[in-house]
Amino acid sequence: MNGKRTVIALANALLLGGAFATPALPQSMTPGDSGGVVEALVGTGFTYQGFLTQSGVVATGAWDFEFLLFDAAAGGAQQGPTVTVGDLATTAGVFTATLDFGAGVFGGGARWLEIRVRPGASIGAYSTLAPRQSVAPAPMALSMPNLYTSEATSFVGVGRDFRISGNEVFGVRYIGGADQYGGMYVETSDAAGWPFYGFATNGSFRAWTYYNGTTSDWHLYNAGLRLTVPNEGGLRIGPSADYSLVIENTTGSDGIRILDTGDDSIQIGSPPDVGNYGVYIPSPGVSTYGLWSNTANASGEWALYSVDNIQAGNVFAAGETQIARVAGDRPLLGGEVVAATGFGAGVVGAHDFIPQVGAAAGPDRLGVIGVVRTRMALVPRPGKEGEDAFALESLPGPAEPGDFVALTVRGVTWVRIDRAESVEAGQRLTVAEDEGTVRPLRTRSLEGMEVTEGTPVIGVALGPVDDESGLVPVYVKLP
Repeated sequence: MNGKRTVIALANALLLGGAFATPALPQSMTPGDSGGVVEALVGTGFTYQGFLTQSGVVATGAWDFEFLLFDAAAGGAQQGPTVTVGDLATTAGVFTATLDFGAGVFGGGARWLEIRVRPGASIGAYSTLAPRQSVAPAPMALSMPNLYTSEATSFVGVGRDFRISGNEVFGVRYIGGADQYGGMYVETSDAAGWPFYGFATNGSFRAWTYYNGTTSDWHLYNAGLRLTVPNEGGLRIGPSADYSLVIENTTGSDGIRILDTGDDSIQIGSPPDVGNYGVYIPSPGVSTYGLWSNTANASGEWALYSVDNIQAGNVFAAGETQIARVAGDRPLLGGEVVAATGFGAGVVGAHDFIPQVGAAAGPDRLGVIGVVRTRMALVPRPGKEGEDAFALESLPGPAEPGDFVALTVRGVTWVRIDRAESVEAGQRLTVAEDEGTVRPLRTRSLEGMEVTEGTPVIGVALGPVDDESGLVPVYVKLP
């Protein structure tokens, strides 16, 4: 082919496209099992139109073309395959071709089109036209001025042209002031859809988070539902083959802190499931306290409350209390010494019996089991257990027959003393003839020896009598 050939680019348009889908993620499906409708692809091809002359004369007829895409005006690297169009009709010098160099060739950098041509009936070599033609941006690309792409680093940014970290592939940046949201939404067109954000490696899905448009709950899925945030609030963890929640490396801070609850801080167990342990602290336990409870600030009645038995290898406590029920027809006052008169059913829900008691008095002084600490009452506390739920709480005033009382059987408490007696710190005390009161053990001198009576001792006085109340502080120690 003789003569100089020239091509003038009249117009070119670049159309970049992608696939769109509406995913659904029920528990039996994966994000890849989308039930949505896939929209038509925009495609990666574009139309190129040029004007061809030969030695200054407008070319006509059929011509063979080769189109090559480069990343530089001269030299550089070819992008994508060579597109060959044979016997392309040229009318009055004008030719039009559809070019498709595949996906990913327009990665953000400039591109130049190299054109080679020969007559359509020829089998000879192609002539390379010079210079290369710059591929201008199309209107679709110009409509996204805040979108940045870098083919060198495989990074796409919205609102920024830099990576936060070296491995970032896609980033979003909102330019705004303090106390303003900035980010993006993943949306489904249907209000009951399940928009998700997924994670995959090596071409396979691994985990995802999704919002259930039907229940308004948010979930984390990783080989099963692992975390749920219900619409009504709270947090649900599990199921798990081992531990549903593990908290570690919290040195110097609380593992879990629960503040201002209007109901149970922690509730363990839900029928019909029956677990082995409500709270389990395995060996070797923890470095300080396995369980620490302080209800003083809330004026709590019990640091630990159970209607069932409590078993321990060792108990370190300031005192030990026994629940009993008042028998007979005489009320009991705080600080009175009581003796057992029988036994009866325990509190609601308990499996054991409790003693029945009355005021103790001499001369036998037998059967003493404690000192009245306070009157107790079963107060209705309806809740999740039903309307018949009760809790034992202390109340002021005398304990009437049939009432519950808390008895101090070991520890420091205030005890009523016989008004006719005086007492000093260190003296051992026994039951006095006056009902419910105590007196010091009596001693006699016998042939130069001090002999002390052998009546049962309920404890040791820790100080003198309080004249106003008639009570004496005593360390009670009953067998």
